[in-house]
Amino acid sequence: MIRLRSALLALVMAAAIALTSLGFAPVAQAETYSSAQKSQIEIFVPGVQDLRDRLPELERYIEGKRWREIQTFIHGPLGELRERLSRVSRRLKGSDRATAEAAAKDLFKHLVAMDEFAGQFDYKRAGNEYLAAVKAFDQFLSVVPQ
Repeated sequence: MIRLRSALLALVMAAAIALTSLGFAPVAQAETYSSAQKSQIEIFVPGVQDLRDRLPELERYIEGKRWREIQTFIHGPLGELRERLSRVSRRLKGSDRATAEAAAKDLFKHLVAMDEFAGQFDYKRAGNEYLAAVKAFDQFLSVVPQ
């Protein structure tokens, strides 16, 4: 009886291993968007791209150590950035959405730090935050379907 139980247990375990090794894990596929979804996204992308195109202004302010202009730019023209990025990311799918939201969060973290360092007149750290913000912004745009 014990041998039968052991053999049965071994058989069940072998079946479980075979079934799990067959690959029931979902296969990662590229996100695909319908033309209607793309057109919804494309409505908001120009506003986001306009703000990305204005980032070199911020770099010039940092290079010129124009601390007040840095803070004014972050709170002024870039003040709409969170809303604009949110409008785009809400329309993205799956991993694109997760990547976009993470990049947006990272971007805002760097903008807040840059604002703080501008208030401390810290050229080097403000510059580093600017470079990280540009990288995060570009990461966000890289997942937006064209």
